[in-house]
Amino acid sequence: MSVLAEAKMEEGHLALASGEMVTAAEHYRSATQLDPANTEAWQALGMALVKLENLSEAIPALEELVRLSPKDQLAYTSLSLALGRAGRIKEAEEMAAKAKIAAWGGDPGKIGKS
Repeated sequence: MSVLAEAKMEEGHLALASGEMVTAAEHYRSATQLDPANTEAWQALGMALVKLENLSEAIPALEELVRLSPKDQLAYTSLSLALGRAGRIKEAEEMAAKAKIAAWGGDPGKIGKS
């Protein structure tokens, strides 16, 4: 992780701890821009946006997390949560199933493919 992205993550964590969710999300967003491959930043941004009920931004952030970490249980679980809150139940259930497959050490990418 770049030093600047790491600093933004720390600022985000401090804002989160102070209950400043909007500020936390801004710092996490900056971290993803500074280091687009930083999965921790995408996870933090996505969940901060879910907390803010900004699902139109949270879902794409969490989809990017899944793209970057295609076998990560937490990535799929987080995306499932966001999709469920958005009322996209079928997609949420699919992501929950993929989270289980990831937890068992399988390849979630194979679900839904022939």
